[in-house]
Amino acid sequence: MDKENKTGFWKTFIPVALLVVVLSALGIYGISSLFRAMEKWQTTTTAADAALTEAPSTEPPTTMDPGPTPGVITDESSREARLVNRNYSAFLDRMGEIEELFTENQVLDYDLEVMHEAAMKAYVEAAGGIWDEYKNAVAEYDPADIIIHRNDSEFLDRLGEITEIVAMRMEEGSFDPAACEDAAYRGFVAGSGDIYSAYLTQQEWDDMMESSSGSYCGIGVQISQDRDTLVSQVITVFSSSPALEAGMKEGDIFKAVDGMDVTQMPLDEIVTYVRGEEGTWVDITIYRPGTGETMTLRCERRQVEVDTVYYEMLPDGIGYIELTEFDDVSVSQVRDAINSLKQQGMKKLIFDLRGNPGGLLSSVLNIADYFIKSNLLIFRMDYLDGEVYTEKSRTKAIFDGEMILLVDGNSASASEVMTGILQDYERATVMGTKTYGKGIVQSFFTLEDGGGLKVTIAHYYSPLGRDFHGVGITPDIEGEDDLLTEEDELLNMALDRLR
Repeated sequence: MDKENKTGFWKTFIPVALLVVVLSALGIYGISSLFRAMEKWQTTTTAADAALTEAPSTEPPTTMDPGPTPGVITDESSREARLVNRNYSAFLDRMGEIEELFTENQVLDYDLEVMHEAAMKAYVEAAGGIWDEYKNAVAEYDPADIIIHRNDSEFLDRLGEITEIVAMRMEEGSFDPAACEDAAYRGFVAGSGDIYSAYLTQQEWDDMMESSSGSYCGIGVQISQDRDTLVSQVITVFSSSPALEAGMKEGDIFKAVDGMDVTQMPLDEIVTYVRGEEGTWVDITIYRPGTGETMTLRCERRQVEVDTVYYEMLPDGIGYIELTEFDDVSVSQVRDAINSLKQQGMKKLIFDLRGNPGGLLSSVLNIADYFIKSNLLIFRMDYLDGEVYTEKSRTKAIFDGEMILLVDGNSASASEVMTGILQDYERATVMGTKTYGKGIVQSFFTLEDGGGLKVTIAHYYSPLGRDFHGVGITPDIEGEDDLLTEEDELLNMALDRLR
């Protein structure tokens, strides 16, 4: 190629090459921008579909911040997508755990839809909201937000949405989510209509376990609750107790604890509020029917050693044992009382279960062994799945003399198990008034978070197959003490019969 042609070639090539480079750069930039735009469009327009179709991984997604409270949307100016993943909610998981335990074990009839609404209503009201304003509400999310619904339970998904609506409508810090969650658990169980089933926080669970051992930190009273009215009345004030020192008396009716109304509260919950750390104080507002007074008594919580047994030797070789409740310590206390009275010459026995609200099944069966021949059927319990559990007396009786058993309308649960056993085998003459009528058994389940769930798991029956739930046990001889006199008329009737 000659010099002139070479010069012409380069003059043409260089501008073309530069043009190609510029166009290439622009093309790459344009394609990149297009992909970014498409990616952003896909993220915002397919979020709802992703929420419906994407299977949750074993770990929460890490590419997006779920935020401290599900349903609380970021500032509009930021327009950052917020992930609301109801599959990763400790609250909803725990509610699911409670529902599963309840439905697998509850022997009494219930309406699950009513329980679901009761849980959501309790959550809203604990936050300070009005349920009617939330019942049909729908959460309003930012278009960029991704909502991953629960596919295991329509109820849990809706409950999750309710919590998100509460968070959207309430000012931050104006309510306690943890307290709302506890309220929802309680509301769910209470919605079953079974006053004997209950949700317990970890502290309440620990207190209950301490109570059943026969030793606890409280004020030293025994309370009975009317099944229909939920009126809670003091039936025993222990000697040397804070309650006695404060002036509390048998017959006083609980109205409030530290200013909190307890007139319609289940007895288990009242007990948890009365008990507490040793050395702290609690204000108990009571109504005294005898005088018509309402007063507040200030009591210091102290360690209370429950003496469940009182006994004495009466004239004519008649022993008297009063058992106030069936605790772990009651088994040895009753045995010691029987042996002591036998050493004093006891030939006949009055066993007093008036006002005894019950207690541990294991305790009543062990105590029944003291009076029944071995290898006799003393207890039958029927579960939800048709399983039947039976218990037989295991040891030789340590007292086989004539007995009278005293009962009244506050003799309940384990007391009725004892009454049914002694009456069916004609081991004792039952005197008094018809018993309370609680022929069902509760069991306790430990939750993963350390709390507990008490559920009615079975009906129980007397050895002859009597079902006394809601009916009570009719005594062989009717009679009762006149509370307006200093004499114990029913005890005197029993003494006259044994002499």
